Amino acid sequence: MAIAKIKSFLDTSLKTVSTPLERTTSTLEPEVGLRIVHSPNDKNLRVTVLGARHLPQNFGFTRVNSYVVKVKLIPGKEKFETTTRNESWPQWNEEFVFSLRKEIKTKFGKSKIVEEEIGASKFMVATLYAILEDKPLIATEKKENEKDNKGKDKKETKKKESRNPGNATMAPEQSKSGRLFGQFFGKGSDKISESVGSERKAFEKRRTIGATTIPLDQRNFTTKPIKPKHPQDVSTGDMWRTLKPISSGISGAEERRENKKGQVEVSLCQERSDKKDVSNGRLVLTLLRLRCSLQSMHEHEGLKGQMYIKMSVVDGARVTHFWKSDRFAPCVTMKFDAEQAQVIAENHYEGAFNDVSFVIKFVSKNKIGKKITVGHFVIGSEVGGAYSDQWKQALAKPGQQIVKWQSFE
Repeated sequence: MAIAKIKSFLDTSLKTVSTPLERTTSTLEPEVGLRIVHSPNDKNLRVTVLGARHLPQNFGFTRVNSYVVKVKLIPGKEKFETTTRNESWPQWNEEFVFSLRKEIKTKFGKSKIVEEEIGASKFMVATLYAILEDKPLIATEKKENEKDNKGKDKKETKKKESRNPGNATMAPEQSKSGRLFGQFFGKGSDKISESVGSERKAFEKRRTIGATTIPLDQRNFTTKPIKPKHPQDVSTGDMWRTLKPISSGISGAEERRENKKGQVEVSLCQERSDKKDVSNGRLVLTLLRLRCSLQSMHEHEGLKGQMYIKMSVVDGARVTHFWKSDRFAPCVTMKFDAEQAQVIAENHYEGAFNDVSFVIKFVSKNKIGKKITVGHFVIGSEVGGAYSDQWKQALAKPGQQIVKWQSFE
């Protein structure tokens, strides 16, 4: 009897618990809430960012500090950002105004104002970013201990200053002399470089959660605003859209390549030569952009290191020249300086390119110095596929830039 009672109790408890367990294990995709109002009288679009939900609280081993949403009208140059919110379900209710009037310059320096009509050819894009904390999750447990230690250090320094007042009075004088020395000899703190550095650090802390695209079709504006400014105003109402990972957008790219390692946009050009003994000049490979999916960025976060790209010129089995980018945090997209990000293969004699190839590596390097190759590919005559096609097209069309997106393997 006792065993039967225990068995019946376990069966009933499992039945009651099964439903909540299924709900908790189901993953909810991140969403962002928007409301768009079209005002024909004011010739503008008023976009209200309502909020977001189901957002990730950490990226890899780093906790999320806050969230921010960027809205952009495509085509167009206007873009706005919300304030940062450090809530798991942030609510903004911030409104941004996009003007539908555009100034078009005509001949003889004249210009005219043209109103752009909304339609399926225009899109509103909302991108949500997570801003990470400075320290990883393991280090957050030590924050309270560090604060206590800092408090003790401050008390000890105050006691020392009270015991030796002469040293305390010398500190401001030394700082003043340091400022004067910096003003005269240019070794002081540069405020511009500090602000640029702080902006760069803030940008490096950003991680793209995802984006949503809303076509500005008249059929989407079916409701009236709650408080319309004009009788003709129409609204989309409150919309909650799922945030999709930002991919490279390469037409015809396979899904496994799109989500695996990432792609780079490279330009290959053979310079023209005036020498009689050589048909054409050097072969120049230029790195333009890097793009990868959000899934790839999460994988790079798991490597706990900074990334860089290395391009090498290989002649036979020997590296003759290479270029390496500065290290950068894992990101979805990045641009490179075309004048700096180059490697060149010389063409001293006829047939010099027979044994030459370009090797491009995507590398992660952690704080300890361990290198992990995320992906690589080779551009050459005997490689095959899209890699050899770019090589052959560059040699067939001297002086022309052959630009292609190439995937890391």
